[in-house]
Amino acid sequence: MKKTRNESGYTLLESLFQLIIAAAFLHLIILFLLFKESTYNQLTDSQTTEWELFMVDLQTDLSAVKRIELNTEGTILTAFMMDTSTNTEYSNVGGVIRRRVGSQGHVPLLTNVQKVIFVDEGPLLVVSVTLQDGTERQRRVAVGLSER
Repeated sequence: MKKTRNESGYTLLESLFQLIIAAAFLHLIILFLLFKESTYNQLTDSQTTEWELFMVDLQTDLSAVKRIELNTEGTILTAFMMDTSTNTEYSNVGGVIRRRVGSQGHVPLLTNVQKVIFVDEGPLLVVSVTLQDGTERQRRVAVGLSER
C-alpha cells in the first residue's frame, strides 16, 4: 500500500503573509478615515468654505495686476489690471467684503466681516480679516503672477 501525502493544508507561512497584508490594509483604512474626517470638518464649516472661496477669487484677480494701492488705513484695496484700464476695488461695507470693477456694481465676496486690513509686502499682500464672531483669519497672496 502506497502512502500519499496530503499537501492541501494551510501552512503557518501562508497565515503570516495574510496577516501582514491585512495589517497593511488596516493602516491604509485608518489613514483614509482620519483624512476624511478632517476634510469633512473643514468643508462643513460654511464660514471656512466662504473664506477659501474669497481667497481663491482674490488670488485670481491679483495675478493680473499692474499695481495695487491701499488707502491710509489699509481697509480699501484698489488693483489696477494689466489688460484693461479699469480698476478693481475691494472694501468692507456693512460687514461684507465687496468687489467693484470700474464703476459697475458690487459683488459680495465674504460676509459677516467685522474688520479687514490689507498690508502690501512687495510681491505679497497680507489679508487680515476679523469676523463678526471674533474669529481672525490671515493669508498672504501673491501679487502679479501672470505671464507678461
